[in-house]
Amino acid sequence: IAFSAGEFFKVDALKKNGRKVVVITVLEACLASVAVFIPTYFLLHLSLSFSIVLAALASATAPASTMMTIRQTGARGDFVDTLLPIVALDDVVGLIEYSIAISVASASAGGEAFRIGSIVKPLLLNLGVLILGGLFGVLLKTLLSKKHSTDNRLIMAVATLFSFCGICALFGVSPLLGCMSMGAVYVNLMDDDKIFKQLNYFSPPILLLFFVRSGMSFQLDALFGTSELIGAVPLVTVGVIYF
Repeated sequence: IAFSAGEFFKVDALKKNGRKVVVITVLEACLASVAVFIPTYFLLHLSLSFSIVLAALASATAPASTMMTIRQTGARGDFVDTLLPIVALDDVVGLIEYSIAISVASASAGGEAFRIGSIVKPLLLNLGVLILGGLFGVLLKTLLSKKHSTDNRLIMAVATLFSFCGICALFGVSPLLGCMSMGAVYVNLMDDDKIFKQLNYFSPPILLLFFVRSGMSFQLDALFGTSELIGAVPLVTVGVIYF
């Protein structure tokens, strides 16, 4: 999904709508976080660490559903050209917010003094992942020459994505920003959307497994329980307010 989202960071489109996209993205992402933090921390009196992580999560959206709807309807026009970079860039803002929130929450929960380095470190890591993802985008462009068959192109694209994710796993960082960067660099170097379409046909079974696995770890009884983080407020109440 992240690699496919990179398809919408075409330089010519960003030149046309770039400023508008950035303003809308920052406002809708940050205001969503504020709208969640205020009721969870000040009204429900949840812990700072829990509230700030919830607020960071609220800034992110699910680009896959938006992208699939647009593809199925064949929608075109200025609205779509503005919307697609927003839903992709929105996750960039969300990942950065989440990295910062986790650092602040860890310091708060552990009773440690807050250090500016705890914010700078995740930002530098995300910057490094972006750069590395761009380099893998150049590598992918080199590998996917037009003389290769459709099957071989798909194999090499998946192998490159998994290799990049493996490197990120070794260093314990999220590969999502890098995968977006890889997709963006590739589409701007090649102006080729065929590999994105191939991966879209390839990914549904993997997405299905992901959602099944997520459902298996969803404990319904936890919705009505309490914990030290949320106090006496049932988790279902927090979920409704968050939604």
